[in-house]
Amino acid sequence: MTVAKDRVLCVSAHAADFCVRAGGTLARYAAAGSDVRVVVVSPGARGESNEFWKARQGKTTENEVAEVRRAEARAAAEILGVELVFYDYRDQPLTFDYERLMRLVREIRTFRPRIIITHPAKEPYNPDHTTTYEATMEAAYYTGLAGVEPDLPVLTPTQIFACEPTQPLTEMTGFVPDHFIDITDVMDAKMRATAEFRAQPYHVERYRTRSQQRGAQAAYVAGDPGIKFAEAFQRLTPWEGRLFP
Repeated sequence: MTVAKDRVLCVSAHAADFCVRAGGTLARYAAAGSDVRVVVVSPGARGESNEFWKARQGKTTENEVAEVRRAEARAAAEILGVELVFYDYRDQPLTFDYERLMRLVREIRTFRPRIIITHPAKEPYNPDHTTTYEATMEAAYYTGLAGVEPDLPVLTPTQIFACEPTQPLTEMTGFVPDHFIDITDVMDAKMRATAEFRAQPYHVERYRTRSQQRGAQAAYVAGDPGIKFAEAFQRLTPWEGRLFP
């Protein structure tokens, strides 16, 4: 399967989210020569790094943990072939004020993606993900308004997709996937990248299993038994065309 060159922006609440939820898809686009940028809103030093804090028995600092998480994300991004931008906001709780929201507006306006990937609307077990979803949807809307950040050109509506929720409680989020991306041939890269997040070692098995389960669904939908691994997405914006996609 080939992918035409494209522009893809992923807005990831924390350091590992982009990789475990959409790493295969991002790697596929990058390998096809697409411009792929990941905004890591927060390194996740407070609430996403419990194993690291426990291992240090509390003898560490938030800044030290944040740098560890940034280093993990850089290593994963290199494997996937994607560009990283760190906003370095504190997590748990993650908040967006006017300035932070306008920063994301400008990010979208200057990068000009055709596709945006972010979190689903409802994540009761991680409110930072919900906050990131809300900020991304709001910022994307503002990019079409000429009076918002008027020094930058407006954008036509961007296609936005929600990635896989936190595992293993998908059913609690109301996430209903309607797009499956075959990542069989890039699954090894996704797993190697995921293994870089040593502060969250459980991600490897959780998302290997989830990718295999989604692969079974994708194989059934496509009638293609060669699909072994896939990532699932839910479209967040309407689609318009002269024919069905």
